[in-house]
Amino acid sequence: MSPETAALPTIVLVHGAWHGSWAWDQVVPLLTERGFRVRTVDLPSTGPDVDALGGLADDVATVRAVLDDVAGPTVLVGHSYGGLPVTEASAGRDDVVRLVYVCAFLLDAGVSLLDAAGGEPPAFWQVSEDGRWMTPAQPEQVFYADCPPDVTAAAVARLTPQSLSSCTTPLQATGWSTIPATYVVADADAGLPAAVQELMAGGRAEDIRHIDTAHSPFFARPRELAGILLEVSSAAR
Repeated sequence: MSPETAALPTIVLVHGAWHGSWAWDQVVPLLTERGFRVRTVDLPSTGPDVDALGGLADDVATVRAVLDDVAGPTVLVGHSYGGLPVTEASAGRDDVVRLVYVCAFLLDAGVSLLDAAGGEPPAFWQVSEDGRWMTPAQPEQVFYADCPPDVTAAAVARLTPQSLSSCTTPLQATGWSTIPATYVVADADAGLPAAVQELMAGGRAEDIRHIDTAHSPFFARPRELAGILLEVSSAAR
């Protein structure tokens, strides 16, 4: 490893609700080929076993454990729901040098994702009868409207239930209060409209970028998204 490569921060990628670390599969090699070390996270709030699903606190602990295992500075990236554990896990740390929110929830302490959604579950949340978990309705339209059909089909097949508590628990702390943040607005997002993304980013993220995709730029335009992450991460070292 060259001295220049060793000086680069590690990029830690955190997926959104119902997804897993596989969401970043097309982005990771585009980052590593430029010399960056990359870590992905599998959040315990989502998975096939509904009786084993964790909540927001479990997700935060998982992200913190990955950060603790990384030597040197990190750039912490969250997509969609992943913005919540990224926000709380980074609070009070000096090893996270940049936060990146990819069409993600960027919220204040004391606010839950459900609060940000208006207090009622969005129409596409299919909540279980016992109220403990949920699955997404019509993910093809909500998440992958502009993705290649084969990529969409493969992604839909891998989606797993998400705990409801992960979205009803308020944030306890905010890393963005002290850590510089970049927000990547997905301009054609049907699930989280661009206007809402811009509202969340305003006053919290010092750097706002735009990408002309729906809710999954890592599938629709992975190279363009990777370019943004590379630029931001190179400047953060």
